[in-house]
Amino acid sequence: MSPDPVKKIDMHCHVGVLGDDDPKMGGLSKWYRKQITYRVFLFYSDLTPETVTEAELRAKLIEVFKGCTLDHVVCLALDPVYREGGKRDEDASNVWVDNEYVLGLREDVGEKVLFGASVHPFDPDFEARVEECVKKEAVLLKWLPSAQQFPLWHPRVRKCMEFLATAGPNGKPLPLLLHVGSEYAIPSTDPKTHSYDFLSWSFWDGVGNFFRGSKKWHKPKVKEIHANLDAALEAGATIIFAHCGLPYFAPWGPLGKLIEHSDFDVVKSYLERCHPDAGKKGTCYADVSACATPFRQSYFADIRNLPPSALLFGSDFPTPVFELSADLKENLRDLGDVLDGKLKSIIVPQGNPLNVNLRELERAFPGHPMFGNGGRLVG
Repeated sequence: MSPDPVKKIDMHCHVGVLGDDDPKMGGLSKWYRKQITYRVFLFYSDLTPETVTEAELRAKLIEVFKGCTLDHVVCLALDPVYREGGKRDEDASNVWVDNEYVLGLREDVGEKVLFGASVHPFDPDFEARVEECVKKEAVLLKWLPSAQQFPLWHPRVRKCMEFLATAGPNGKPLPLLLHVGSEYAIPSTDPKTHSYDFLSWSFWDGVGNFFRGSKKWHKPKVKEIHANLDAALEAGATIIFAHCGLPYFAPWGPLGKLIEHSDFDVVKSYLERCHPDAGKKGTCYADVSACATPFRQSYFADIRNLPPSALLFGSDFPTPVFELSADLKENLRDLGDVLDGKLKSIIVPQGNPLNVNLRELERAFPGHPMFGNGGRLVG
């Protein structure tokens, strides 16, 4: 008898909560609701910013997750800001999603949804809350340092990552999905924390920061960041670097490093040293979420050169995906829609967005282990 096929899991799906009906479940700030990013997300979901309701947004999430062909999707919560003294500050968060909201989606959708928890490292009850999430079958923990406004070099971050090394079931690691590189989808209410996601700081980062004047980003303490990551890995942690640390819009020729930060080289170094087959106590992965775009397509060759066992498939839903491999038939279909007045067909792929993302990445990386690695890790 042949073994069961490895499950295909989208390791990186965001969900949104307006906060209008039940503010305890999360929220989107008034400022965020005016931003083009939010409007683009709704446009691709066929929702209208001026009229969207909590019920419509939830129904769309359920429709997408139920309708995809994947075995599972990891739906991510996002804890609000906590101050260094431990005070919870929801008003300082442009976007936050409570763990209970994701658990409610799991009840609505069924076992296809996996629980991606989020607990802020500055929460004094971090360990107890993580343990409670594990009891509720969390498969990983999500951090977005810039939006959650905590620096990766802080001693508390090291302590929390070391705890995660044995926080999973039976003393196994609870994987940490860590955003690294520039963040545009969920901006911080404090622009100076934009660099809290950075693992490096180059000469060009310094040049760009010089021209920001009073809005300078905090310069990362790179040595302390790597000391924290290394200590966590030595303790046996599993760390997933989101988006391979890639810039979103680059490369833009020689000016790329000045225009946009990249942590790809740092992530590559960690994957080469601590990939799952390296025999190290701690393990590093990187996901390819938000990579089915014309911008990041230029990095596909570099992604193929990363250790295959260390890559994880994901979408970063609701970040838009693109039909990079559209053939003549698809282009003619879109042309027909345009002639019929359906102009949206020019830019919005038809069909379930998670299926589109899967199809495009399977065409770009045929037979790659990334499509089964998530199932081996959390499935």
